[in-house]
Order: sequence, then C-alpha cells, then structure tokens
Amino acid sequence: MIEKKEIRKRILNLRNEMTPEEIAAKSGRIVRRVTELEAFREASTLMVFLSFGSEVQTDGIILWGWENGKRIVVPHCRPESRRLIPCLLEGFAELEAGYCGIREPKAGLARSVPAGEIGVVLVPAVAFDRRGARVGYGGGYYDRFLPEVPQAARIGAAFSCQIVAEIPADPHDVPVDRIVTEEEIISPSFPTGRPSSPNCP
Repeated sequence: MIEKKEIRKRILNLRNEMTPEEIAAKSGRIVRRVTELEAFREASTLMVFLSFGSEVQTDGIILWGWENGKRIVVPHCRPESRRLIPCLLEGFAELEAGYCGIREPKAGLARSVPAGEIGVVLVPAVAFDRRGARVGYGGGYYDRFLPEVPQAARIGAAFSCQIVAEIPADPHDVPVDRIVTEEEIISPSFPTGRPSSPNCP
C-alpha cells in the first residue's frame, strides 16, 4: 500500500496544477453541494476551515452561514501543543495570517467556543478515500480535535482529484461521514465498525 507521505506529495502536486479559475469554479460547485446537506442546514453552529493555497475555497460556505443565521466557528492552530481551538468568527476583518500563513482570528479577537456546541465540522485534507479515511498535512491537528466533538457531523471537502483508492489508516485516524467534491457526495462505509456521527443522516 502507498504510504501517506507519497499520497500527500502526489495529490498536492495534482491540486497545485489547477488554475485559479479552475479552483474557483470547482469550489463554487462544492459550496452549493455542502450548503444543501441536511446536516449543514439543521446545525446552528458550523466549524469551517479557512482555506489557503489551492484548497477548496470555503469563504462562500461561511458567507452562506452568516446569511442563514448560523454561528460560524473557525480553527485556531496552537503549534506548541498541536491543537485546534474553535473560535467564533463574525467577520472576515477579524482574521490575519497565522500559523503557516493560514488565516485565523487576530490575537485580541480570538473567542473560543465550547466544542460541545459545534454541530458540523468541515474537515480539510490533502486526500480522502471512499471509506472516509484522510491524509492531512502531517500535523495531526484534526485527528486530535475530532474526538473532542463526537456529536458533530464530520464533512470532508475536496476536489475530485483528491479522492484516492485507499489510504492507510492508523488507529488514531478519525474518518469523515461525508465527502463533498465538485462531482459527487460520497457516503463512506466504515469497515472497522466505527459509527458515523449521529448528526449526519
């Protein structure tokens, strides 16, 4: 089986080959699919990753959330402990470039939100497989964070080129409940017997 680092390198190269126009167009289709999910429409508090580089652009999901009365929470990276802190976001002006250049709430505006209040987590990755396994960027931030929000639906967002045949899953890896691409919505199976989130019908 291909190792995670090989998958990471190959898929990042593929993703980075897309033009800004391709990224914007495909992201728009993903935003529409994500915001049509029942889990997103029913949750009152949404945690959405702030895109950077050639990732799926998520600002449209955040705008949809504000327009529909949702409370938006974004991740704040704590590299010293390799943890994510969910923080309230009420406007893009509250953001600045943080760890690795990823946008995050400005230091004086970071307001943490209890993990138990989050209904949906939009999960980034370099690659997913159809079982819901993922390859991240290697820091393990989401694998540490997701067990803290067992009540939340876990929704992966990725371009179709990021879906691979199989990802080697470690015992600490946390799968997602759905994967949304510009072409489809994937509902993974869980051969380990691990159940999906109760909030993701």
